[in-house]
Amino acid sequence: MSPRAARGRSVEGPVTRLLSLPARLHLRWLVILVVMAAAAAVYGRTLLTASPMPPSRAPQTGTATYSPSPR
Repeated sequence: MSPRAARGRSVEGPVTRLLSLPARLHLRWLVILVVMAAAAAVYGRTLLTASPMPPSRAPQTGTATYSPSPR
């Protein structure tokens, strides 16, 4: 007897059945790809529509070096 059968029937509510629907229909990878594409689209839109960082607040990179100002 399997451990699940020995434990008895698990509680299956409407949310559990809805969340398991892609697996039961063998569409798991399709759902994963759609969710990943949606997340990438939202992230890309955020990057494209964000206002640029002002130069005075830009993060410092590397070590402090002296560079003469152009005249």
